[in-house]
Amino acid sequence: MEKRTISLIIGSGGLLTTIKKALTRAGNMRWQVPAADNIQAQADYLVRHPVPSGFKGIIFTDRAGNWLPIANAGYMVYWCNTGQIPVGAMGMSEQMLRMSVADFARTYWGIQLADKRLVVDILQNKVKETAVLLPITSNTGGVGKTTSSRQLADRASQVGLRVLLIDGNIRQSSQRSFFDPRQDKPLHTIADWRPGMQVQVGANRGRDLGVPYDICFAPPAGVGVDWQIYRQYIQAARRLWDFVVLDLDRISADDLDDRENIANGLLLPYIQSGDPCLVIVKAGRQTQIDALNLLTALAEHHLPKELIGIKDTVPVGLQGYRRLDYTRYGTFLGTEYQTVEASNHIANGDVRWDDPGLTFARENILNWALPDRGFNPGRFNPNAKNSEGKKGRGRK
Repeated sequence: MEKRTISLIIGSGGLLTTIKKALTRAGNMRWQVPAADNIQAQADYLVRHPVPSGFKGIIFTDRAGNWLPIANAGYMVYWCNTGQIPVGAMGMSEQMLRMSVADFARTYWGIQLADKRLVVDILQNKVKETAVLLPITSNTGGVGKTTSSRQLADRASQVGLRVLLIDGNIRQSSQRSFFDPRQDKPLHTIADWRPGMQVQVGANRGRDLGVPYDICFAPPAGVGVDWQIYRQYIQAARRLWDFVVLDLDRISADDLDDRENIANGLLLPYIQSGDPCLVIVKAGRQTQIDALNLLTALAEHHLPKELIGIKDTVPVGLQGYRRLDYTRYGTFLGTEYQTVEASNHIANGDVRWDDPGLTFARENILNWALPDRGFNPGRFNPNAKNSEGKKGRGRK
């Protein structure tokens, strides 16, 4: 019978702080030693409370000292720092070092994160050299992918990130229809770029279009661009921008096995390499069933569910909306309610407007894809506000 694991953290270095913050956000405080917040008190507690029978005890620390008494109490003490390994501690194994932060958190605390940074890179204080990529897709049309992509790019820009929005809807160039509805502006598209060129050749400066993020438009009608060109462009773009939002076309479960399709040619390789993906589900009986088919297919391709974010979109006038249980498929990040006002903005070709109905989900998505970058979903949580309102009415 496999032993249950007790995994504790003592210290506050780069890796340990990253893990502690992620666990705390998830409401998991099992990393804490139940003692005063100083090393000696925590060490004394562990010596007085050896590892129980049937359990495996693990300590992750970056604090120098004599860890032999804790090791004698049955704990394996792993050194999470550079330099000399203290007495009683041991270095992290090669397998641990090569884990992503997501793998590490899942292995030792059973929680799901969308953090593909390597443990070894954080320990060695390596700066991330490539931007986070967030592909956005759905199983049906009319879910607001194009608008959501712009809103996410806009909000990420507000916290100081350099953001590039790439239009992957090559059939209809969805984004350009908002910025250049007559198709008569001298704008760059991905078709202008070739490997070896500066990546800016395929992009347009946001300030020239009235937005705080840059945009790479899909190719003009009749001009084909191979998915390999998209992949090479994205690879180059990730070295220049901090965050890349990829607005993709809708896909089906069957598309995942079609080598000529966007899903197989572009989306799958990114998720397999550890990038998160947002799937937008349109509320409604048949559309939700169709979305479950897609989510099931993603799971059958053995894609980590912690990298699949899910957002529901409720159409105007829909009654009796019920959220599905997405636990098996990914992380549910919130619900957006489409409004008549938002529909009018879209119909008018507006690019930027405030929409309180999507603020919480947007913030939650960005906090999931870009942890520790300044996003705070709690500020916009409608449930928290509603509960406060109910309490207030009860006191009157």
